[in-house]
Amino acid sequence: MKAVDTNILARYIVRDDARQSAIAEAILAEGVYLPVTVLLETAWLLGSRYGMERADVAATLADLLQLPGIVCEDTEWIAWAIARFAEGADFADMIHLVAARSAAAFVTFDRPIVKAAGSRPPLPIEIPDR
Repeated sequence: MKAVDTNILARYIVRDDARQSAIAEAILAEGVYLPVTVLLETAWLLGSRYGMERADVAATLADLLQLPGIVCEDTEWIAWAIARFAEGADFADMIHLVAARSAAAFVTFDRPIVKAAGSRPPLPIEIPDR
């Protein structure tokens, strides 16, 4: 199985180049591995470069995970991160939590991440007071 880069996803989603969009669609149809880092970059690209609204970016990412043949690690937790993003959380912060979930805790000075992660984060979040 091959992994895809952000530009493949961008052509598939935005369809701003007919030739490359068709190629991207064929590649995804073959079945691909979607690295979480590529998903993160795709979210950034859609919002910053293409000006998509947060809700549309979140829906697009969720739809990508549902495509037949798309394999992504920890799909359930990635879906959690996308849902939190749709609710206003920073997507990168939520992906950091997902990626760190095998640790004992996630330590940060970023107090808002606790609220953004909601009541069921993938691991405890600690704010040091020292």
